[in-house]
Amino acid sequence: MWVTKPAVLLTVLAVILAAGFLGYRYRGAIRFKMLDILHSFDDAPETPDSLVWMDDMPPGLWWPARDIGQERELTPEQQEIVDNIESLGYLSGYQDAPYLNGVIQHQPDKAVQGYNIITSGHGPGVIMIDMDGNEIHEWYTPEISIYSTWPDAQDKTITVDYWRRTYLYENGDLIVLIDGGGVVKVDKNSNVIWTSEFNGAHHDIYVNENTGLIYVIGRNIHINPKYNTEELLVEDYVCILDSLGNEIETIPILDAIENSPYAPLLQRISTSGDVLHTNTIELIEEGQLPEGYNGPLKENSLILSFRTINLVCALDLEERTVYWAESDLWHMQHQPTLLENGNMLVFDNQGYGERSTVLEFSPETREVVWFYRGTEESPFYTVGCGSCQRLPGGNTLIIESVPGRAFEVTPEKEIVWEFYNPHRAGEHNELIATLFDVVRIPEDFPMDWLDD
Repeated sequence: MWVTKPAVLLTVLAVILAAGFLGYRYRGAIRFKMLDILHSFDDAPETPDSLVWMDDMPPGLWWPARDIGQERELTPEQQEIVDNIESLGYLSGYQDAPYLNGVIQHQPDKAVQGYNIITSGHGPGVIMIDMDGNEIHEWYTPEISIYSTWPDAQDKTITVDYWRRTYLYENGDLIVLIDGGGVVKVDKNSNVIWTSEFNGAHHDIYVNENTGLIYVIGRNIHINPKYNTEELLVEDYVCILDSLGNEIETIPILDAIENSPYAPLLQRISTSGDVLHTNTIELIEEGQLPEGYNGPLKENSLILSFRTINLVCALDLEERTVYWAESDLWHMQHQPTLLENGNMLVFDNQGYGERSTVLEFSPETREVVWFYRGTEESPFYTVGCGSCQRLPGGNTLIIESVPGRAFEVTPEKEIVWEFYNPHRAGEHNELIATLFDVVRIPEDFPMDWLDD
């Protein structure tokens, strides 16, 4: 029996109305599902039941501060501060927040001198401090947010109240990555020079000043029928921008894996949600590999880190394919970075239980040639985020993000510089802002722009 045209139209109209009603009826659940997917990128631990979250939280990214006061030997000056605080008395059931903040240790004869760019979850800005913790400069732009800057963002209701990654030019200009949005360039006075189009930028950027190109991890939350025809997939991309923030190339990372000898790695991924969680992007520039290098890495390729499948790999930009990969030396890692000797430094978050490790290994032989795991007297663990930087002379700068701590160790594993995020929140300063990154700028970095 044939269905008349009016009947077809009525059927289609009924379906549309029903879908609209269901979408409106369950709009809250749908939105929270999207928020869950988006916030899976925060690299953060679950919130303790004892902490009042959501409405009582300040803008930004904060976590319960770790009381380290009785876990380390204090100097006489630090012990005096502790005694003064403890003499005040606290309410019953209140756990003391850390009383150490800013630079608490600096050995000028052993630490690598310079300036420090502090990227923190306290608000929409970063500061530069000297080795003693004195503020040298601040960049701050509260008007930048996903809602106002990128109307095409996948969740416009999230107000971005902190920056995730930055890069400083010699004239004081700053490249800023706004998590979940895009990339912004500001001048030394925090005036916006340009903003990129929305690309779902997250976690990390790399700037090549020789070419002006900017490499970004982008993402798209969508249905990819190749992997799942019904549930949302978080798909990561390499986005290449020119010096003005214009997107000139996009490389789907899942395709780069699929079109490589490492395609079987895709069996490790889930078919929905945050399947790779790419958290690092670094370009191997021309001339960067040591003379006579015979290892597996190649110039003009990208080092990438996938937290979800515990994988570090290298992607050939011309062939758009993964040509080298490594895993099993870490768990939920961050910040693989190429060293001058051809080895690689990696921040291993969870490979040793509740103790993090920074390790240096050879991509050619897989040999771990150096590692730092902290001690009982100086605990070292961040369940998410984390970063590391090898400094001239062999010292290593380590960022323990969730506890809000950064410290510098010698090759002999002596701590010679230590910093705690001074940004606190809560009625009793019981919250500390996540310390996303601390980057050591060389002592001879041009600073003439400060006087202009």
